[in-house]
Amino acid sequence: MEIEKEKIQNTKIIKITFGNERNEDSNQLMGTIELDIENQNQFIEHINALLDEGENLIILSLSQISYIDSSGLWAIFESFKKAEQRNGKIVLLNPKKDVRRVLDITKISSKIKIFEEDESAINYLNQE
Repeated sequence: MEIEKEKIQNTKIIKITFGNERNEDSNQLMGTIELDIENQNQFIEHINALLDEGENLIILSLSQISYIDSSGLWAIFESFKKAEQRNGKIVLLNPKKDVRRVLDITKISSKIKIFEEDESAINYLNQE
């Protein structure tokens, strides 16, 4: 798992993208990955580090997550709760159809905002 961090529009918003391969021409992450028991600790460590650095507006791009299990859901929800405790926000961006279905079935989508476009997520995070 690699996590790519990116500042967007001079705000303290971090876009986290999961990927396991890079396109040689653009150096962009490509391919898909699973967020599960094998990498949930690494995910939590990255989020905790961001929060410790004062980055408390976070966009989690799920576009490259092909599968998520209960430990992956737990990692996302724990991160969401930690951000809220620090007066921050975490939103999800562009989950694949199957991942979105799991988020809906587990009702996580009723707790954590999900957006399809970067701009909508950025606008939401910058409302206050």
